[in-house]
Amino acid sequence: MSHSHAQVIDDRELAKHGVRRVGDRPGLRSRERASGGVRLLSTGGGTSELHVDTVSRYPDHSVFAFVEAQALWSRVEGEPWVETEGGLVVAAHGIARRLRWAGQWRFVAALVPRSAIASFVPSLPSDASVFADRRLLDTSMQQFIGCLLDTDDNASAIEQYAIEQLVMEMCGAVLLDRIGGVSGQGSPHAVLRERAIAVISQQCGDPSLKPSRVAHEVQSSLRQLQLVFSESGNSVAAEIRRQRARLAHSLLVDSRYDVLSIDQIAQRAGFHSPMSMRRALDEAYQATPRTLRSSRRA
Repeated sequence: MSHSHAQVIDDRELAKHGVRRVGDRPGLRSRERASGGVRLLSTGGGTSELHVDTVSRYPDHSVFAFVEAQALWSRVEGEPWVETEGGLVVAAHGIARRLRWAGQWRFVAALVPRSAIASFVPSLPSDASVFADRRLLDTSMQQFIGCLLDTDDNASAIEQYAIEQLVMEMCGAVLLDRIGGVSGQGSPHAVLRERAIAVISQQCGDPSLKPSRVAHEVQSSLRQLQLVFSESGNSVAAEIRRQRARLAHSLLVDSRYDVLSIDQIAQRAGFHSPMSMRRALDEAYQATPRTLRSSRRA
């Protein structure tokens, strides 16, 4: 369900999102907003303990959270408490742990469908990652989500759609920025690969996009670019196909594009034929165009 505006929620409503306060300390200050498949949450308070389990509540969603805390400890079931830092938390498969806060704290989170971001990187990390250092991209995302949650203004249907798309694209870009280049550790090859993936993401809807053009855009030889992608078990052509599958998926699950035929969706996503799109969707999502549409309608 989508809410055209952000709203204040109590601890009982917050628990429905997989965030439950432990003990009898004063209640939390929480807000939520929903746009399509995206859920935005913010909560904060003083010294307290939380049990967070988005894995059970949103099994098909990834979590991108921004944590500000004076002191914070976390504990996975069956393990001891560990002091941890605030910052950006990327949990592709959700969060399931207890958190203990000392002093004032706040976190802002976006829960997005995992399928919407899966194609941004060769594979999604199995464990959650915490990044204490902040970068322009994730701080901008935090400010954007924070503004959406803090405003009481109603959003039009077009604005609701734009919010959903923007948040998913931001999450995908943050995932690529933080996770996509981890194996390269900032090496020239990692930087080149990230630049190429960014070009492909922006231009994948163009049927004329080919590996040679991507190489030209990033000022590299095609041979060098192919080598860089092979180091991560990928290829330029496969990345183009995956990004086109991502675009096709977003069009197929969006009711606004129901007026388009399967052939037209394939064209908009940059595929030369519906059959090419079907193969790419099966590879990336194990689904056909028709099942994606029918499952969303159901």
